[in-house]
Amino acid sequence: MVTAVLAVLVTVGALIGVASLRSRDEGGPALQMAAPAVPVTTAEECGSGPCRVLASQTVDGGTVELLADDQGANGQFRAGGVVVQTTITRLGARLDAGSLSCVTASVSACLVTGPLSGGRVGQLMIDRAGTWRSVDKPYFSDAGVLTLNSVSGSGAPEVVVVQNSPVQARVYALDGSSVGCTRHYTYLSQLRGWPNVRLEASDLRAC
Repeated sequence: MVTAVLAVLVTVGALIGVASLRSRDEGGPALQMAAPAVPVTTAEECGSGPCRVLASQTVDGGTVELLADDQGANGQFRAGGVVVQTTITRLGARLDAGSLSCVTASVSACLVTGPLSGGRVGQLMIDRAGTWRSVDKPYFSDAGVLTLNSVSGSGAPEVVVVQNSPVQARVYALDGSSVGCTRHYTYLSQLRGWPNVRLEASDLRAC
């Protein structure tokens, strides 16, 4: 009986967390995490098991790595001597070899993503003066497409979030502010470059 009750509570909690990922307004990402990502000093353990490297990329002349346990349920982002726990795995996302994408620019950034609730959720990591930090507001795409691209020409990458209902792409600066949105489309295939969405500044208008 106790086990059944706990299972119900866990399921209800997960559903509430996923529902809250939906955008509540046009001004920014959907959810402020209750607990910030905390840098740790060791990457030997991911959850209750050993870490393995899922993906790595070169950013600003250094190597960044995404690590996780065998299930992808406990992740860590490692850059130099800094290790940051992933927060999207706390929401139920699972990491794999395609979960890391990075862009080297005037302000470099990486996006850690994973599937969740039929879409994709992402956690943004930003490198400022050689110090990586996590932005603890996840981005959620019900169309399953989250990318880092330079759209506005600002010199820094931006987060592109594709929505399926209505069909539209929203673009956010690294500080979470809205850069702009595309018009509403009938089909996802109408987005520039679909499925590898590559927007241009001319595609954007006020959200």
